Amino acid sequence: MTPRSGPAFPISFLSVLVALMAFVFLQDASYVAANGVLEYPLDDPYIHLAMAEQLRAGGYGVNAGEYAAASSSPLFSVLLLPLVGTSWHAWLPFFWNLVGLIVAAWLWGRILWQAGYGAGPLGLGLAVAGPIALNMVGVAYVGMEHALHVAASLAIVLGLLRFLDEGRLTRILILGVLLSPLLRFEGLALALMAALVVIIRGRVLPGLGLAMLAVLPVAAFAYALTMLGLDPLPSSVSAKLALPHDASMVDFIVAKVSSSLGERRVQALLGFLVVAAVLLFARPVRDAGRHWLVLAVAGAGVAHFLLGRFGWMDRYEIYILCTMAAGLLAAVAVPGGRRLVLLPIAPMVYAMTIYLPLVLGAYPSAGNAVHLQQAQMGRFAKEFLREPVAVNDLGHVAWQNPDYVLDLWGLASREALRLRLEDPHAGWADELTDAQDVRFAMVYDHWFSDEIGDDWVLLGQLHLNAPSYFLGGKVVNFYLTRPMDAAPYLEKLTAWSADLPDGATFEFTQLADAGS
Repeated sequence: MTPRSGPAFPISFLSVLVALMAFVFLQDASYVAANGVLEYPLDDPYIHLAMAEQLRAGGYGVNAGEYAAASSSPLFSVLLLPLVGTSWHAWLPFFWNLVGLIVAAWLWGRILWQAGYGAGPLGLGLAVAGPIALNMVGVAYVGMEHALHVAASLAIVLGLLRFLDEGRLTRILILGVLLSPLLRFEGLALALMAALVVIIRGRVLPGLGLAMLAVLPVAAFAYALTMLGLDPLPSSVSAKLALPHDASMVDFIVAKVSSSLGERRVQALLGFLVVAAVLLFARPVRDAGRHWLVLAVAGAGVAHFLLGRFGWMDRYEIYILCTMAAGLLAAVAVPGGRRLVLLPIAPMVYAMTIYLPLVLGAYPSAGNAVHLQQAQMGRFAKEFLREPVAVNDLGHVAWQNPDYVLDLWGLASREALRLRLEDPHAGWADELTDAQDVRFAMVYDHWFSDEIGDDWVLLGQLHLNAPSYFLGGKVVNFYLTRPMDAAPYLEKLTAWSADLPDGATFEFTQLADAGS
């Protein structure tokens, strides 16, 4: 490696160009797989779009007059406020993920240049490899806040690298520390580690200021939730950290670690952590003072390993893999560090063997699965049913729906989450539908056992005749939640099912056929 020379533009431009080309390829493949429909590969972006609708109306949740923290990101639903109520609203997650991908790829290249990689074969090769091997492109395709979180995390790495090299606290570090926790709570670990390094390096007051910048907005958000009568953590976060009544946080961590060591995504992070442990004591890295950068990214990596999630379309762990790859590659780009450069490259290659086959294989058709199932459920609820409905996967159904949507999984219903996790007695879902006067439900049966009512009437099943990929299941059961005249609902189901796209079919039950 050599000291920085020449402009950073070639490396950053190449990273952005490669990322955009891959993103366009992935979107085009998804468009073709869905027969000309552009659809997100998960139902989750529509939850945030529904949250934005209620924010615009002065509420917080997915139903008018009912507060619920259905989004685990304090900021993302706010970013979706523009264009609420228009046909363009559904494009905002796409727009913000495109922005996140461009910024993340640019920062990746900028980190390489700042670290000392020139526009030679190694620097250009890493510029190309980063967005692909570390799945930046795939996480932007998901349509959630994770691409922006990757960008904010890389901003912290770049800002911290500049601080260690030049002694300057730049705006990029301040912005990353502010935005990373607001986009994802996991960002607190990296932001606080960056603040700790600044304090250790003798800048106590600025470091404390950075720590406050990371913590106070998140604390204010948690306090605002309690003022609405909600728990300080969003429902999705509470669900992921839910503990049995007799379990402690130590029990949770031990169980999580022991059950996840065989997961390849976890192994990729562990590979980076092992490399970090080596580099903390490598003389070239310590002589250049970049072991502090290793410490910061390793601390965040350990926090994610112990408490963070992995998988579910590979979106939860990408930020920490990008963070560690960027930080460790920067750490070895010092005089005498050339023999160390293969160490962080090795887990990058391993990560690529995990994510690239998925991007090329499963990702392009995942949007079609959502279109064939979740989008059709939303179409039925909003165009045909037009009354309150219970679901356990709510995004498409809740977005642009003026009628009440009862989320039996609990992301948008505090009471449903409490019952599911703390008091899962027989018939609790039936109790909720009665309390909310919800007469119709669309649910995955295998998500429940005896929670639904004994008197629920099965009218039919929506079958996905294609791979389900990242959906909760291939069959959705359509119920009346109480004995009543089924004829009006059968008429609506008949009209709706006549226009189901190829790949989706609705099968009426014998009772339904008899009633029709």
